[in-house]
Order: sequence, then structure tokens, then C-alpha cells
Amino acid sequence: MEGQGQNSENKIANRIITAVFLLLVFGLTIAGLFSPVRARSESENRNLAQKPAFSWEALFAKEEEKRYTVLYEEYLSDQFVGRDAWIGLKTRTERLLGKTDINGVYFAEDGYLVTKTEASAVDHVQEEKNITRLIDFVEKYQESLGKGHVHAMIVPTAAHILVDKLPPFTSEYDQGALLDRLGKELPQGSFIDAGEELFAHADEYIYYRTDHHQTALGAYYDYRAWAKATGHTVRELSEYGMSIGSEEFYGTLYSKINLPMRPDTVTIYDDGKSYRVEYDMSGKKQNGLFVSERLAEKDKYMVYLDGNHAMADIVQQESGKQDGGKRTLLVIKDSYAHTFVPFLAQDYDRVIMVDFRYSKMPVSMMMEQFGVTDLLVMYNATNFISDENLYQLER
Repeated sequence: MEGQGQNSENKIANRIITAVFLLLVFGLTIAGLFSPVRARSESENRNLAQKPAFSWEALFAKEEEKRYTVLYEEYLSDQFVGRDAWIGLKTRTERLLGKTDINGVYFAEDGYLVTKTEASAVDHVQEEKNITRLIDFVEKYQESLGKGHVHAMIVPTAAHILVDKLPPFTSEYDQGALLDRLGKELPQGSFIDAGEELFAHADEYIYYRTDHHQTALGAYYDYRAWAKATGHTVRELSEYGMSIGSEEFYGTLYSKINLPMRPDTVTIYDDGKSYRVEYDMSGKKQNGLFVSERLAEKDKYMVYLDGNHAMADIVQQESGKQDGGKRTLLVIKDSYAHTFVPFLAQDYDRVIMVDFRYSKMPVSMMMEQFGVTDLLVMYNATNFISDENLYQLER
């Protein structure tokens, strides 16, 4: 009788577990059917996949990333009910299991999140293409603009400068080897290595804890390296007006783990000069290098030059140049340049920032149209080796 009672209890327990499981599955499915499709995740700071249109061609597409089933799976994943909460739960579970990196993010010392770029995952074919393109580009434009007017600055990320904070036994891509190689293979004097300045100040707040970018302070040390290499006067940080834009910034890396942590501080250093900025050749211009309205948004990094645009045309008002020549700097860049350019803008009458992810205008056309006198290619190291848009350096 005792055995029969125990079996009965086990059956009841199994039925309860099955009922809860079915309720969870069908409940989430039904909730998903009636939940509105979201276009964007503010937490993850990205656009979400939308429901793909069905076609026989898409169903049997040769390229996997264009195949209907793959696109539909991405759509279901992005639109899953309570996605943000599930990301946080997944992270907590994996942390309890002892994982030191999750979703491509290291949990480093002192509360830092650091982007993971594993050496074995690097596309070395793309890396070689980009190195060759950069060398050819610098050599080509040195012939027309002259030595001292064309530079490349590939900035190391937190994984390189804050290496002592990373978990043990990581197998990170060797950014130092890349920087050493560029210093040797680029024309003499054209490569700017910001690493020495950054290492000297690694104990300062030079990278965000929750975002993959440098802070404005980190960009200032990039600027010091740039000024020394290009022969410009190195201005002290005290020569810029400092203000706190926000103390509630949660960046791109935080969005990948979605766990409670201390927010970052967004600091603005203003040189006090007057600028007019036009974005994307739209004809609409704004005053100043900082867009304070962006501080009310999730991605507060956009306060610096309004975030990512195909082009930003910065003109210094009443620059007061007395040397008889106007100087225009073309910066081919990724978003690391957004905190950097405000430090050097006053050294030029005009600065054109172009992002190859959004702009397809040939460099040769820009050179002629804007009367470019100086060139700078500025990327962070891991973005530089992987960017598939650098073929545009050849145009």
C-alpha cells in the first residue's frame, strides 16, 4: 500500500510539472502572437529583426544568411516575449556556473565589461586585405599631399590597454603585434601609436565600464599622441572647459549582459570655439560639436557629434588663420573618432568626418570637392582588422 501511495504521489508530481511546462510553452507562444512587434530594443541599442517575407527563392537561398528559415529564426529570437529579462536570467545562470565571458563580453576586474576578440576567431584574410589597403592608401596620398599630411592612427581597445584586468587564461587577439607591424610597414612618420600614452594612464578612467568606446579622457590621450606625432602644440586638458553630461550611461556591453551594475559617466571637454556642423550633406546645420539632446536617450555616447553619420562637415567659425592657407582635415573613421575630433578641431579651418559604413562617396571625389590638405585614418584596432568596408580606401 505504501508503494502504491508513493507511485500515486509521483504521478501527481509529474502531471504538475508537465502542466506547468505546457502552460509556460503555450503561454509564451500565445503572448508572442498578441505582443506588438518591436522595431528596436533600447536596452540592446539596436534594431530588431522583423518578420521576413516568404518566397520559394528565399526558402532555398544558397547564402545561409539570406535563407528564409534563418531569417525567421532571428525574427523569433528578437521578438521573444520578455527578451531583456531572459538575457539577464541567462547571464546570471552562466555566471553562477563560473563563466568569465558571456555573449562576447569579458567580466573584468573593477566592474569593467570588455569586448572579447578571440585570436582564433579573427578573419586573417580580411585583416591582411585591410593592412595592405591602408599602406597603399597612405603611400598614394603622401605623393599628392606630401609627407606630414597623411597619417593613420589605429587605437588599441580596452582588451589591450586594460589587459591586467582581464580574466586569466584568455586567448585575445594580439593588438600589440598589429600596431608594431603597422609602425614598421607604413611609410616612416605616418603611423601614430597612441598605445604609449594610453598605457601610461591605464589606471585612469579612459575606457567606459559598460561600453566599448573610450571615454573623452581616453580620447584626450589619443589627441596627445596625435599632436606630438604631427607637430601640433599639445594643449593641456585644463585648457578645455569640462562638464558632466550624464552620470547614468549604460553602453553597448551592458546591453549584452543586462545585469545591474554601476553606470558610466559621460564627460564633455569643450575648447570654447565656435563651430557649424552639417551632417550627411543635408543642408541642415547645427552649432557646436556636442548635441545635448542625445543625453536624454539610451545611447548617450551620441552627444559627441550626434553619433554615427555618413559624413559630418565641421567648419570653425572665424578661425583667424594668418598663414595664408586654409587647412581641411579629412578623417576616415569609426566611432572612436567622435570623442577625439573635438580636441583637435580648432587646429583646422574645416574637418570632414566620413564613415565608410554609410558613405559610398569615393575618397578621390571628397579630396577634390572639399579641398583636403590633410588626411587621417582612425579606427579602433579590432574594428580595423574586421571592417569589410575598407575597400573604399582604393576608390
